Amino acid sequence: MLGIKRLDHVCWAVASTEKQLSLLTGLFGMKVDGRWRNEEQGYAGVSLEVPGGNASFELLEPTSDDSFIARFLRERGPGLHHVTFEVHDIEQTAAALREYGIEPWGGVRRSHGWAETYIHPRDSGGVLFQFYVEEEPHEHSPK
Repeated sequence: MLGIKRLDHVCWAVASTEKQLSLLTGLFGMKVDGRWRNEEQGYAGVSLEVPGGNASFELLEPTSDDSFIARFLRERGPGLHHVTFEVHDIEQTAAALREYGIEPWGGVRRSHGWAETYIHPRDSGGVLFQFYVEEEPHEHSPK
């Protein structure tokens, strides 16, 4: 088994986070929990608290035309980008994927205090799944 601790967040790729915030805050009752930019990868994001839940909702927008979010929007349009689970042990998760017959997309990646791996949408029936372990304290850590 993957060793899932919890559902961390669901991510929506959009052209502009500001255009979607009023829908999520005004109608859905979510509250902005944090904002960030990753110039290295070419995106900016907003985290939102979901009423009554332990998981959060995330909006990502491109900040450069060659980012993975810009490419996603060109190819697919706005929509579900990924679903993220926190796991107990990233190496165990990668091994469980392999045992199941799925090669972790990109292997296990470590960066900025996180270790993560993915199931590519072609291997899951259309959804990008991300699994992570926080190896060092991070400003976007779950509460």
